[in-house]
Amino acid sequence: MVSLPVFNLGGFENSTGTSRKSYCTKLDKFCSEIGFLLIENHAVPDKIIESQWSAVKQFFSQEPDAKMKVSVPYPGYPYGWIGPNKEALAASKGEKTPPDLKESFNGGPLQTPTKKIKDGRAYEFCYQPTIWPEIDGFKEAWTNYYLEMEKLAARIMSAFAEALNLE
Repeated sequence: MVSLPVFNLGGFENSTGTSRKSYCTKLDKFCSEIGFLLIENHAVPDKIIESQWSAVKQFFSQEPDAKMKVSVPYPGYPYGWIGPNKEALAASKGEKTPPDLKESFNGGPLQTPTKKIKDGRAYEFCYQPTIWPEIDGFKEAWTNYYLEMEKLAARIMSAFAEALNLE
């Protein structure tokens, strides 16, 4: 089994001086030599994570007909349910393979930025509406989790910036 390095985000954020420099050195090494890492002490509340897992399990335990109600309206639409045998990720590498057996539900950004990004096509793609299932509490759980992940991503990016001496 492969083991991945673990980065203590909370420890980094609460450190100063040489201790902080040590965290930055480790983070840089993890990313440049291995390319992957696990984040511990991220401070995302367990209740938020558990609520999201519960909602997603409930969604995926439904019969395909129920999930079809929130299916992406056309190939390439970014948000909604994508059933098995609809995508072939290897195609992105130019490989011809059978379709993937996985299914997925994708949800997009919760807010449209007030300032449009320069690439209009990317903007139109990224900010399409999410097609929400009609499961009690699903959208709320997803929204709460998404907001926590946005905050976590900003904290991780700040750590990367410091490790790369960009701050």
